[in-house]
Amino acid sequence: MMKALKVIPEMHENERYHKNVLYISPKEQNNIRDIKIVFAGVGLGSVIAEAALRLGFENFVLIDGDTIELSNLNRQNYDNESVNKPKVKEITKRLKAINPDVSIEYHHLFLEPTTISKYLEGCDIAINAIDFDTEHTPFVFDEICKEKGIPVIHPLNFGWGAAAYLVTPTSKQIYNVERNDGRFELVLIENMLTYLKNRKDINLDWFYSFFELYKLNSEKITPPQLVVGSHLSAALVCNILFSVVNNLEVKTFPEPYFLSTR
Repeated sequence: MMKALKVIPEMHENERYHKNVLYISPKEQNNIRDIKIVFAGVGLGSVIAEAALRLGFENFVLIDGDTIELSNLNRQNYDNESVNKPKVKEITKRLKAINPDVSIEYHHLFLEPTTISKYLEGCDIAINAIDFDTEHTPFVFDEICKEKGIPVIHPLNFGWGAAAYLVTPTSKQIYNVERNDGRFELVLIENMLTYLKNRKDINLDWFYSFFELYKLNSEKITPPQLVVGSHLSAALVCNILFSVVNNLEVKTFPEPYFLSTR
């Protein structure tokens, strides 16, 4: 008969994080608190930011020039009263309502290749949630992060599933992947499937079906997304953020993180 464990957990000093006990040590909690995360885009980034905040990250830079549209409400962290308002202002308001001590610097603007560098000063980790059809900006963002020694996480929402890539200054780079005239997301999915096709623990039938449909319609529609994928993506990103900060083992590009509910 197995003996019952009688380990008394070391509780967190801040009551806000008492429920993190057994999963996150007080030392690890302190490690993540002041890490400065820059969010290039707070569409999908809005869901990730809240998850990261609730986990214990408390230092954010938020950058996005978009205003909230009604079609965003099926998956992003906004409400009906926020429609037509700047995303960065509304998500800042929400995050501060959750934790008034969070440090947030926000910029209501679209990043340009020539302006990226100054917004990365002092940042430790970047979330690149810039649309890949925004000319070369997402690739320049990664390139500058590499020069500055900043790891970059790319979150992806696939509706009933989600993925994320971690790009480090020493890993292979997304911007070096051969691009064609179609949507870059299709290139990434093809790359992803080469790593996922032999996994026996996930059902990819629905993902292959989605991929074929999206290839047929990618010139007519923007990437379709669900709230399920937003939260799965946030979970993946939080895991990567925590692992990077605490020097745990991570997978780097081109190997994907992937979760599916089907």
